Amino acid sequence: MNQIGLGFQVMAYGLAGVFSCLIIFFFTIKALLFLFPDKPEAKNADANQ
Repeated sequence: MNQIGLGFQVMAYGLAGVFSCLIIFFFTIKALLFLFPDKPEAKNADANQ
């Protein structure tokens, strides 16, 4: 039974690591979008012809 408990403990560490990396990635993208907002594209006069 000790092996099963150790397996669950390692699984919990792995899932915590994966989700913490996903959360860090999410907030990094949010910060970059805040710092560098999307610019509207310049309308080219030749594009309408």
